[in-house]
Amino acid sequence: MKLRGRLTVWFALAALVPIVAAAWWTRHVIASSSFADFNALRDSAAERAGHEVDRLKKQVEVTDKTLASHTHPFVGGLLLDLAKQTGPHLDYSVEQKLRDQSLPLMRGLSLDVLTITDKTDRVLCAPHAPGKTGESNHPEVRERATRTVPRQKPGEAFFVREDITIDLKSETALVAEASAIAQDGTYAVAVAAARRVTSDLLVAVRTDARVDARIVGADGTVVVPAKNSDAEWAQLSHDPRQDVPLLGPDGKPIARIEVAVSDRELTAVLHNLNLVSGALGLGALIGVVLIGFFVARSTTRDLDLVVAGSLAAARRDLDHRVPVRSDDEIGQVAKAFNFMMEDLKASQERLVIAERIAAWQEIARRLAHEIKNPLTPIQMAMDTLRKTWKKQHPSFGEILDESTATVMEEADRLKHIVTEFSAFARMPKPEFGRLDLNELVRGSLALYQGGAAPIEIKLFEGLPRIDADKNQLSQVVLNLVENARDAIGTRDGGRIQVETRLGEASDRVMLIVEDNGPGIPGDLKDKVFAPYFTTKHGKGGTGLGLAIVHRIVSDHGGRITVSDAPGSGARFAIELPLRNGTALLTSRI
Repeated sequence: MKLRGRLTVWFALAALVPIVAAAWWTRHVIASSSFADFNALRDSAAERAGHEVDRLKKQVEVTDKTLASHTHPFVGGLLLDLAKQTGPHLDYSVEQKLRDQSLPLMRGLSLDVLTITDKTDRVLCAPHAPGKTGESNHPEVRERATRTVPRQKPGEAFFVREDITIDLKSETALVAEASAIAQDGTYAVAVAAARRVTSDLLVAVRTDARVDARIVGADGTVVVPAKNSDAEWAQLSHDPRQDVPLLGPDGKPIARIEVAVSDRELTAVLHNLNLVSGALGLGALIGVVLIGFFVARSTTRDLDLVVAGSLAAARRDLDHRVPVRSDDEIGQVAKAFNFMMEDLKASQERLVIAERIAAWQEIARRLAHEIKNPLTPIQMAMDTLRKTWKKQHPSFGEILDESTATVMEEADRLKHIVTEFSAFARMPKPEFGRLDLNELVRGSLALYQGGAAPIEIKLFEGLPRIDADKNQLSQVVLNLVENARDAIGTRDGGRIQVETRLGEASDRVMLIVEDNGPGIPGDLKDKVFAPYFTTKHGKGGTGLGLAIVHRIVSDHGGRITVSDAPGSGARFAIELPLRNGTALLTSRI
């Protein structure tokens, strides 16, 4: 059995028992937690309902206490009017004032019931039920205010049913009411203020979608319906329910708030837990075998990567690196392999430097040859002039013109060669500044738009700014594009693509110029950046264009490579660091 298979079996056997135990314990913990959450939600909903009831009662108590004061403009004024009465009945003007002011007062205080009776229990005003005004024998207001009702605390609000007339329609409503005595000297009135119990009382209870509530009277009639339909409420009512009583003035429940919490989610959770627990027993073995297989494959895959790296080294692919996925022994082997590849690459780079020195020796030889070629015709022309002058040749004037023309032509040729090499040798160091590579590419290629060979520009959005010399990088872009234009010439379908992108390590940017020309032969790829190497001698090429590009990129701390473009043509790829002085780690371009 291979290592991968042995690891799979060992891992499966070692993990099977803990997984089964963990599954059972997880089911127990989740079920207990679900029951606890359900009970907590139900208790919390009932508690919120109690808080809302207390808040409504407190609001009514405060409002009634404020009204039942001889300093209150309305009630205080009423007490003064009573003190001025000479007969058993109120003056018409007082009755009119009560009718005019009581209704706006009740609405302004957000009350649904306002009843004021005198010491004979006669109703002085009742804007919620105008028909009661003037009625006698209403001792309940005074009795509740004087706390003669059993089990009623001083000033405590209670729930009671009151007749309310709205738009000439009378109905009996459940209200929270409080009563108090307003007194000024010997004159006193009983003031009862109430607010109607509506669905607003249940808003805070229904904050969770699983919770619903309704208000039911002592006789079983629904005062405030539930949010769910009757059928849905009937389903909810089978679950454990919490009741919050609404006590009347005698301390007995006159109605109740029924709070129900849906246990559908709890039931679903328990059902799913049972299914999962049952399936885990059967699936545990399959699961751990699969996990063991994947873990074993992951372990042996790291070894496979090291093997692949060794094969890459055999192919002299020195840019290949083995991913280091861990710090264990396999990770240490991968690191050691990468160090070896770095060392081999450094050795190769030293070899490349030696080859470049040899290339410069070749340049010197070629430069000497280029200089020697003009010197030969110059020497011959001057020798001819000498001989014809000594002989006093009759055609000396003609020979002089021809010879001097030859000398001047060759001298210009020498001057051109010296000027180009001098300019290359004196290339200035870059002046770094922060710039946007995308803007530089757009600006450099603006003059090429609409040319014979279309240039496709693909710019990476959000490319970070870099430290670079704007003029020198612009020269790089133009030189590479000109080379591409020369390569495609006048062929049909000629195309040039200039692309920017973010480097693999996100610590560099990339500039890529591709064309679909004939490409560069493989034996010349290592020579294209050598000074004075050119394949365009017949076209006036000097061989310094790509050498200048290479030098600018190197001065920026970057790297340039040439490869075959997909399909056909050449692909020049440049890597530039985001910050000047930052070394670029090896990566694949």
